[in-house]
Amino acid sequence: MGNAQIDRVGRVRSGLGFILVLVSLLFSPQSFAAPADIGGLTVTLPGPASGWRKAGKGNLFMLQKDFPETEDDKRGNALIQITKPLPAARSSLQAGMKTFVATLPDMAKEDILIKHYGVTVNGYDIRVEERCCVHQKNVSISQIVVGIAGDKRQAFLQLVLLNVNGDRSSSAEADFATLVRSVKLDSSDKDFDLAPTSADGGLDGVFTHLDTGVRPNVFGGMDFYSDSTITMFDPKGLFSTELPKGRRSITEHCKETPTDCGLYKLAGGGFFSSAGSLEMRSVTSAYGTIEIETRTFSKKGQDLMIADADYRVVPPFDEGAALDGEWVSTFASSGMTATSSGSVASSHTLTLHRNGTFERTGWSGASMTNEIGGSRSGVTTSSNRPGASGRYKLSGYRLDLTDASGKTESMSIFEPDKGSDGLLVINGSNYLKDDEE
Repeated sequence: MGNAQIDRVGRVRSGLGFILVLVSLLFSPQSFAAPADIGGLTVTLPGPASGWRKAGKGNLFMLQKDFPETEDDKRGNALIQITKPLPAARSSLQAGMKTFVATLPDMAKEDILIKHYGVTVNGYDIRVEERCCVHQKNVSISQIVVGIAGDKRQAFLQLVLLNVNGDRSSSAEADFATLVRSVKLDSSDKDFDLAPTSADGGLDGVFTHLDTGVRPNVFGGMDFYSDSTITMFDPKGLFSTELPKGRRSITEHCKETPTDCGLYKLAGGGFFSSAGSLEMRSVTSAYGTIEIETRTFSKKGQDLMIADADYRVVPPFDEGAALDGEWVSTFASSGMTATSSGSVASSHTLTLHRNGTFERTGWSGASMTNEIGGSRSGVTTSSNRPGASGRYKLSGYRLDLTDASGKTESMSIFEPDKGSDGLLVINGSNYLKDDEE
């Protein structure tokens, strides 16, 4: 991006002072919905019921949403700002982001907490950066900035939250993410959708991979993990890293939860050999960022080798299949810092009988201590999950539990070990069979 374009972004607005003044102004309410054209940039705006309204005039298109004071929350405000498209080369996106972030100088000093980058469904480069928190005059301010760049034009959007957190923050961020996914730099751009092409697809089934390692926990310690991850491939080109719940198809699941999903295609090989690589285009954030990764690929019987890792085929349960035994899922995490320590643990037991009945029990507990200035405080809590019983039904990769009141809970389920029910993965959690019965 040349200096002239950078200056145009930089002069749009500057300083947190402007933001605070803007929030204090009274704007005439102007609720609206439907696609809007912003200097050649097309976006779909939140509907009237969302509480967003157009605010201010000038080079930045703005939306504002007010949050009233409650017993639990201060009065807060959320602002969405959108630039008109700026002429610039695709390679200058990161520099343009830096300049746009600097329109809030104090925020530009903060480290990036969360960062996403990749491409959009229309092939544009996209970067997302989240920063928090600047405090000014009893106002807590956080910022999410998005930059989208084609070969000749760029656009920038940001969400600024002032005294907005918790559920309010989640709601505003969800509206902003939906708006970002709707951005079209060109009139020929398509809506956000995971739509396979004729070149995509080629696999069919559910495959599991054992992923093990250690990772940090919230208490400052390290936890060992052993997860049976899954990948579900649809022949037309969709894949999901979660099993669809209920009776949803993979297409329905990916429309509702695109961050579980992506598109794939096989490549390489020749007339006498199978594909040698697998391209996976994963949706990595609610903003529609897509990361592309190409991995080595081969088949080993019914199983797959992806990036030299084993992915074993997982057969579905037959309609009306029955299991017999007690399975237990346990979790524990602990750690300590110089001034605090903590731990949390839980256990859930599911008993299935051949006659189609089940029982469920469980408990959880937590303990935390803090030491400040020679004074120590702590808390310990535990609770038991109310027992439940009823009838169950297995079909495909779905387990339906119907309790005595007639309420049905539908969960995903699969057996990662061929020919063995010693381990069940239910809604993503490992349940080990208790053989001491």
